[in-house]
Amino acid sequence: MAWQQQMMKGGPMGGMGKGPMGKGPAMGKGQVVQPRPAGMMGGMGGGAASSSITVSGCQNLTVSNIIKGTYSANGANHGKPVYKKDGQAGAVTVLIYFWDERDGPAFSGWWFGPKVGGDQVWAYNSNKVASSPPAGGWTVPWDGPVDNTLSLTHAGAGPAGMAGKGGGPPGIRPPGMVQPGGVRPPPGMIQQQAEQAKQREAEQQKRQAELKAKREQEETRRKEQAAALAVRKAIQKVRTANPDNYDELRAQLEEAQASNLEAMGSQAEKVSQEATTALEQAQKRIDEVNEKRVQEEQNKLEATTALEQAQKRIDEVNEKRVQEEQNKLEAEKKKKEMEEKVEAFVTEAKSEATAMLEKVKLAEEEAKKLEDGDSAPDAMVAEAESAETLIKETMESAKSARLAIIEKQKELSDAEPFRKVKREILELTSKLAGGVRSLDRFSGVIKTTREKAAKKSAALAKLEEKKQEMKKYDLDKDGKLSRKEVIAYCKAVIQFELGAETLDKIMKSLEPITPDKFRPMHQKVCIAKSEILEKMRRQEEEAKKKVIEEQKQGIKAILEEASKLQASAEESALEAETKARPLVKDSDKPAGEIQEAATEAENLMKKSEEALEESAAKLKQAQEECAANEDLKGFDQEAGRGLIRKDPIIRSRLSKVAAGVKMAREKATRKAFAEVDQKRTKAVTAIRAKMTEDSKTGEQFFEGINGGNAVSKEKFAELLKGLAGLELTEEDVQKLFDTIAADAGDLSKERFLELVRVYYKCVKATVMSEEISIKSKTIRRLELGEVLEALEGPSKEESSGVERVRCQSTQDDAIGWVTLAGNQGTAFLEPGGNFYQCVKETLLTDGLSVQDSKTIRRITKGEVIEVLEFQKKDASDVKRIKGQAKLDGACGWITLQSNQGTAFLEPC
Repeated sequence: MAWQQQMMKGGPMGGMGKGPMGKGPAMGKGQVVQPRPAGMMGGMGGGAASSSITVSGCQNLTVSNIIKGTYSANGANHGKPVYKKDGQAGAVTVLIYFWDERDGPAFSGWWFGPKVGGDQVWAYNSNKVASSPPAGGWTVPWDGPVDNTLSLTHAGAGPAGMAGKGGGPPGIRPPGMVQPGGVRPPPGMIQQQAEQAKQREAEQQKRQAELKAKREQEETRRKEQAAALAVRKAIQKVRTANPDNYDELRAQLEEAQASNLEAMGSQAEKVSQEATTALEQAQKRIDEVNEKRVQEEQNKLEATTALEQAQKRIDEVNEKRVQEEQNKLEAEKKKKEMEEKVEAFVTEAKSEATAMLEKVKLAEEEAKKLEDGDSAPDAMVAEAESAETLIKETMESAKSARLAIIEKQKELSDAEPFRKVKREILELTSKLAGGVRSLDRFSGVIKTTREKAAKKSAALAKLEEKKQEMKKYDLDKDGKLSRKEVIAYCKAVIQFELGAETLDKIMKSLEPITPDKFRPMHQKVCIAKSEILEKMRRQEEEAKKKVIEEQKQGIKAILEEASKLQASAEESALEAETKARPLVKDSDKPAGEIQEAATEAENLMKKSEEALEESAAKLKQAQEECAANEDLKGFDQEAGRGLIRKDPIIRSRLSKVAAGVKMAREKATRKAFAEVDQKRTKAVTAIRAKMTEDSKTGEQFFEGINGGNAVSKEKFAELLKGLAGLELTEEDVQKLFDTIAADAGDLSKERFLELVRVYYKCVKATVMSEEISIKSKTIRRLELGEVLEALEGPSKEESSGVERVRCQSTQDDAIGWVTLAGNQGTAFLEPGGNFYQCVKETLLTDGLSVQDSKTIRRITKGEVIEVLEFQKKDASDVKRIKGQAKLDGACGWITLQSNQGTAFLEPC
């Protein structure tokens, strides 16, 4: 009855899951799948459901490693059995299950997957009528070609006749199914006997394999022992090695190890350790022997060295004694030579000193005669010069003799014989020094005498010269100069004509002007001339000073004008600062007010700059006039010091104001753009809502505004006015239209489509299909992070109830329908993807080419860029996008990533 009970087993409780690829509901949670009678479980051919299935083959190695194995029955789904792969706990779950047409015919059939109705599947069979998994015809992957190598083998099925139409009741044997002896054994017994036979055969094969392995192990062990023995013989030789044969035996050991390494097998490591130990011990023993030999050689060398050193010391002592005897003889010889040398020196020094002192005495006598003499001045001068020459020569000789004696004395000062005559030599040098001092004193006397005689001679000559000169102008030859003769002298010699008053004074003080008064008269005339000339010079200087003062006053007038202009410039600069200061600090003002205040500040700056330029021109004029006049050089620096110092200060203040105004204008521009951008967002939201309500694309909606023609400002205002939930003032509409249309007077179709353009970002991998139906042909798979431009929708797909949108990929321009989110809430697309953030400062340029375009401005880190045109490559293969800065609305091209991989922009 056991086999009858097996045939009567039903399926387990059904599970809860999704259809294949997440489409359609599975059987309800907790629903019980009732077992069917054996006669009701037939499939094609009428066979009963298998208790196990063996899966083999499959060309796809990845899928093959997952699905190959044995499967056991594990419940049912959609009225057909489910099989689960046998395996260890924690392994990947693999199921074979059937899915009906509730999600459409395309998803009905048999599936391999980790979960009934799950998103992930590995293989698919479209046979919808088979009651159990088909043996062949499977596609791998599920949407790929049929893999004819994938095979399913069923085992443990009930008898074929028992599963036919209206099969007989349990326990009744169908005809023709009798066993020998008249009794048919149950299917379980036949299977058990076959399994026992297989088990006995397997055990026999196992014993034979074990016996063979044992013989192989013994043979291997024998070879290992032989190889190890060969190496150990070499090791034994090394252990008895001496310094002479160690290297040879070591080489033999290494050769034995190399040739028997593989043959030693498991003993290789142990034998290698033995060899290493033997080599280390042998090396240690050889080192000890070598050290002992070295020590013995060293001891011999030390003994030899000690003997040599002792002999050397004896030789040195003998040598020293001989040297001492020689030194003694040489010392006696040198002493005798020095005594003779000192004696010769003393004799020579006395002779030289005596002769020199005689000369000194003669020179002194000549000097005394000259001092007491009464010769004529010219004769006395000649005698004095002769005496001076004699004294000078004698002094030089005496000095030289004294120095020679002193130098010689230095050479002999350490000699013992010299000490006896040292006092005598000292007296000689002292006498010579005294003689030099005496001659020096007489030299001064002679010099004074000579100078007096020379002066007296010059005075006599001058007097004679004046007498001769006076005779030239003493026309009446009466020995004195009259008034008329003095006037003639002044004209001829002094080259100056004295006034009557001055001449009267000179004549009154000197008259009569005799030869002895001729010199005083000449001096008085020269003094009078210099006084008159000085008076005239002072008068000229006074006149010149007056002219210079007038010129200075003119320069001062120019500088005063420059000062007034500079004061006006400073006042305007202060007013500009006052106007600009709130612009930087106050951020609550509207953009228009900021721009108006900035313009006022700029006008004041311009006024200040103009006044400064005029002031600088005046200062330059004054500097040029002073530079051209030698008497006015430096006056401009002194008088215009304040102007020169203050000019850069005012210009610095203006620069700060200009920077503040520039910052305010940039802030106003950003603020104005932000205000307009906010209105733009509201307007685009309202337009998109209207497009969705009317089920129109951007192009269709534009056609309906003005018949497809460019939209005027009035039409645009009319359009916005008719949109629900949008409230904009006329000024808002005006600014919005000017921003969108840019420099054009009308809003073109391209501008409008750019305005209402919407982008989606793929947040979970999905597929793009040709039609709105999810069962339509797949175009391609969409990867995480891809950006899509919405062309139509979102629209609801009727069969599944999901929202789908028609999009165009920015990556390859592929167009198709994509699901926004699954009916279980899984999101595939989210709005966005057209905004980037600057992660490293870069440039905004007016063209695609990095090399040939011009810079518009710098894009700082953190700025947000809205994409207008997606990624393109320039001539240098650099990836760039066209975008609009959200900070101030500036448009241009920006580099995404350099050729070296440096990122400048990243998706927000």
